[in-house]
Amino acid sequence: MNGPIAQLVALTCHGNAFLDGLVTPAFFPANSTCRFCDRIRFVETRKPLLRKARQVVVAETPDGWIAQLRSRRATGLRLIRTAQDNPGISDRLSAGFVGGGGNWMLELPKPTGLSEFWAARWEVGDKNAPERRVWRVSYHQEGEYRTRPYQGRGLAVVLRDFRASLVAIHAFSAREKCDPFTQLFADALRALDSPEADIGYHKDLAVAGQLAPEAVSLLKAAMSAWVFGGMGSWNDLSFEGLRQQEYELASDGLFGVLNEAIEVAASSSGRPGG
Repeated sequence: MNGPIAQLVALTCHGNAFLDGLVTPAFFPANSTCRFCDRIRFVETRKPLLRKARQVVVAETPDGWIAQLRSRRATGLRLIRTAQDNPGISDRLSAGFVGGGGNWMLELPKPTGLSEFWAARWEVGDKNAPERRVWRVSYHQEGEYRTRPYQGRGLAVVLRDFRASLVAIHAFSAREKCDPFTQLFADALRALDSPEADIGYHKDLAVAGQLAPEAVSLLKAAMSAWVFGGMGSWNDLSFEGLRQQEYELASDGLFGVLNEAIEVAASSSGRPGG
């Protein structure tokens, strides 16, 4: 998975760990998803009566925002993705561009029947920043809306479909000699078979022991199978005739279930019904 999505996963899991009373390690700047971030702020838009709306920074760090979750009356965090369905380019093909690939948000359900929704904006700051911390990230509250029952499928079902998509695309990649992608798909399959497999860059997406084994496998497999970038990525390949059709079918199938796996695995870190 790419950096912005990985950070959303980590915030979802660490926020839920905090709400569940688990010992939660410091998030910024130590978490691997913050590796290239100079700052990560949380911003609300407030409109006092008869005054202009203004943006207010409510937390200067993810740690400060997580510490506010109880005062915000959050019952849990969910990771939510919706398709963009741009008629000019598919979500899979736009995944290599900033802001492409789908709309991801953090949802904070409350006992009131409303949910807060937070979306991230990534901007380049100082290109010569020490330790290559060039990104300045801001999470903006997009408003409060009625909480809807969670529609995510079960972990075991998603894992089954993820495996089927990986088997198909791995077979195609091996036959067409699409290295190094063949190995990445093989590693993803290995992660689905063994949550203990040492796969994926981010080792700290969740608090130790927080996730079910199926969720751990899904996230590790998603890190390895995320091949949908820009130039030089899986999206940049092309074939002739029926082979291109097979490639498109396998790629679209994997992209769909891959995103679902990330969404479901991260959200499973929350309380039932949260």
